[in-house]
Amino acid sequence: MKIKASAALALCVLMTACGTTQVPSADAAAVAAGTKALLRTFNQPLLASMILGEEPVTQIIAVDGRKLDSQILKLDEAIALDVGPHEVAFSCVWRGGPDERDYSETMRLNLKPHHEYLVRCSFDTDFGADGTYKGSFSVKEQRAE
Repeated sequence: MKIKASAALALCVLMTACGTTQVPSADAAAVAAGTKALLRTFNQPLLASMILGEEPVTQIIAVDGRKLDSQILKLDEAIALDVGPHEVAFSCVWRGGPDERDYSETMRLNLKPHHEYLVRCSFDTDFGADGTYKGSFSVKEQRAE
């Protein structure tokens, strides 16, 4: 019985952590020094999405015109960028319920030293005038720890 409980706990931890991008130590040091800032997507953890239902998944598509590599099961992304202005392309996908929803937007962000930016997508609950759902991205700025 004790082995089954330990195995279930290990599986839960693995599923919760699955897909999160770790920032390399050199980038973390650059953020602490103030030469870089962190840009993170903020998505629902994998385990929570399995229990509560799927939420939109936000991904970083490109930075300053340079496309990023996409990876399977990468739910949260974290990248360190030089401080200053950047053009960042985001994509959002939601496959829950009877409708599929896709949205993308390019945003201009002016990143500050020692800061972290959390980006999350949401969709309106009703159809717009054109018969589609309207998506939007929110950016939360906070001091990096």
